[in-house]
Amino acid sequence: MLEAVFWLSATFVFWTYLGYPIAMGALAMLRPVPIGYRPRPGAPTISVVLAVRDEASRLEQRIENLVAQVGLGSRPEIIIAYNGCTDNTPLIARSLAQRYDQIVALGSPGEEGKAGALNRGIEVATGEIIIFADARQMFAANTIQRLLEPFTDPHVGAVSGRLIILATDLPAVGGVGTYWKLESWLRDSESRSGSVVGSTGAVHAMRRSLYEPLPPGLILDDVLIPMRVVMSGSRAVRVNNAVAWDIPAPSSATEFRRKLRTLVGNLQLLRHERRLMSPAQNPLFLRFVSHKLLRLVAPLLLLTMLLAAIPLNEPFYRAVLAGQLLVYVLGVLGLLFPIRALSLPAGFVLLNGAALAAIVKGRSDAQGVWHETGTSQQWRTPDPVELPSPAKRREAS
Repeated sequence: MLEAVFWLSATFVFWTYLGYPIAMGALAMLRPVPIGYRPRPGAPTISVVLAVRDEASRLEQRIENLVAQVGLGSRPEIIIAYNGCTDNTPLIARSLAQRYDQIVALGSPGEEGKAGALNRGIEVATGEIIIFADARQMFAANTIQRLLEPFTDPHVGAVSGRLIILATDLPAVGGVGTYWKLESWLRDSESRSGSVVGSTGAVHAMRRSLYEPLPPGLILDDVLIPMRVVMSGSRAVRVNNAVAWDIPAPSSATEFRRKLRTLVGNLQLLRHERRLMSPAQNPLFLRFVSHKLLRLVAPLLLLTMLLAAIPLNEPFYRAVLAGQLLVYVLGVLGLLFPIRALSLPAGFVLLNGAALAAIVKGRSDAQGVWHETGTSQQWRTPDPVELPSPAKRREAS
């Protein structure tokens, strides 16, 4: 019985971390579904929706970055949808709307969360294509142009870009960066073989006609939006040349909270959109379960493997037990001390610790998790000559 439990758990762990990515990579290579780019008869109208809360320190800089986008046939409408603010964000938003005639400042009377801000913003948006953006990140000069290109394929309903986070010396945060490199490759494979399960929240777009209002308090709008697009019969794809830049988390604790928010959001999705768990209604059912849900329960599977291996005296099980314990000890040391060599186990422990915390958090207030992920750091978009080599930066989703 213990051996059966061990091997069942090990099988799911293998599929989560290796089997599913390998399967997606093989599918993308053997049966690709290319984007059907076509000559554009005319430039579509565009609305950028920027959902913000307490972003007074960097809102003006972010708007300047969006206004400076190049390669567009017309100026995009920019909607600043602010919600639940406790600083001068509303005042700055209204000031920007007076300065730029393409900007609309839109507030709400109460705390509705990011989902509520997006709903209000898109309700007044006039563009055929909605561009979703956050205040913390910056776009490369041609990012919106690159996001628009796949929409010349009438089968494409949503497009995700690529988020690159600059290098960090924190071992745990750097270890999470290695995880994101795998995540970025996996999303590329999903896109090239059909559709991605989730978009990159800081840089993605969709057809306005496909938008459905989000449930209030929703965390993972960047997962539910593309999943709904796919369930409506369109594709959700990813393009690597639509780039946003971000600064790394200032501490392991901040990175932990960001990951916790995402994982709590996965649980929340199951309550708000039950169609996701229906193979008949969700064309990406297997991808969704493999990519999102199994990662959430992976630490429980690892714990089951650990406990099942303890009473088993055969050398193989002893080796697995010792290997797991070693990774966990090294990971904790990497979280406690700035030792670069321990970045991988530290990142692994941080991610799986966040998954366990998400399961415990369960149905608790998701709004608090969203609010805790902010950082007041300011920065500017890096010039191309200043960009670090791939070895000194990390991908993110």
